[in-house]
Amino acid sequence: MRYRQTLLLAEKSITSAGIETIDIRVKKPISRITLAWRTTKSKNAMDAHPAKDITKIALIDGSDVLHSLSGYMNQALCIYDRKVPTMCYGQHIAASYEYSWYGIDFGRKLWDTQLAFDPTKFSTPQLQITHNLALSDTGVTQAYMEVFADVFDEKVITPMGFLLSKEHYAYTPSTDGTFEYIKMPIDFPYRQLLIRAFESGYDPHETIEKMKLDEDNDARIPLDIDLEDYNRMNKGVNLMVIEPLAGYISSSETDHIYYITPTDMTCAVAGHGHVAAGYTIGINTYPRGGKVILSASADCMFTGMAHGWLPNSTMQIPFGLQDDIDDWYDVRRIGDLRLRLEAGARGATGTCQVAIQQLRKY
Repeated sequence: MRYRQTLLLAEKSITSAGIETIDIRVKKPISRITLAWRTTKSKNAMDAHPAKDITKIALIDGSDVLHSLSGYMNQALCIYDRKVPTMCYGQHIAASYEYSWYGIDFGRKLWDTQLAFDPTKFSTPQLQITHNLALSDTGVTQAYMEVFADVFDEKVITPMGFLLSKEHYAYTPSTDGTFEYIKMPIDFPYRQLLIRAFESGYDPHETIEKMKLDEDNDARIPLDIDLEDYNRMNKGVNLMVIEPLAGYISSSETDHIYYITPTDMTCAVAGHGHVAAGYTIGINTYPRGGKVILSASADCMFTGMAHGWLPNSTMQIPFGLQDDIDDWYDVRRIGDLRLRLEAGARGATGTCQVAIQQLRKY
């Protein structure tokens, strides 16, 4: 076989929070690693998005960090890079499974022959997954984890390097209009920058309103943008995030809270009840910031769809043609690179994470 998929971790039962450490024993280049996560629901609603269960996904080699992202940002990066509609399938029903997926893409696409992770270039590579099964549903007592690798087998390649994706900075913004200055690394070329501006039930631009990137104390300013204007413009560039929903609503409970992947202020949810009379599914609050509250005219199962943009409150800033390695932002020629983020109206109550995807050569 020219390509194969192999198990790094066979399906494992998880009953408590912890860290799963997996030795990378594969010796051939890896194009992609996939983490599959499912929980057995305890209730017919949600306490958080499924990605909250995965606190961090890290690939390390001793003290060398080769990938490090939260579940939220890992999913967002996959959605932007792969141009897929979602990384979740929610059966939000007690005793049913809720599925979510996470991935490490070492190349620009699956089976990229120029960019892949070559384990032989490192001494003791390990995958470390930090998890807590009782975050998206606080009553969960059972989860399952499985990890796969897509490996070049008989297809012989000599990759020049791989995509290094990791969180660089995280903080709680101050009040509206205040600035956070972040010194950015200048070790490897940038393919893209991700900014996650999060507060449950609020639009991302309400946490972080503006961003500016400058070289050598404003000698050159590659970016200076209002993020809401930028997001509006990118509705004509990025694909829509689309996520299926399935659940059960009891008419005796007025607030059935669900958390969805699209988070922009124009995201929408549509659904219908599965009963002979066709009961009405109502939206009690405007579905903003990935949070929606549903109700029904009677007890019923429902299916529906959520659609919008900004996966997991994350904004993407790509640099250059994404398929052209030579066109990416080469920061190695710069003496100093600084990111400035301006807090929005909800700054003091939200959180912010900054991640970078870079080209690391062997």
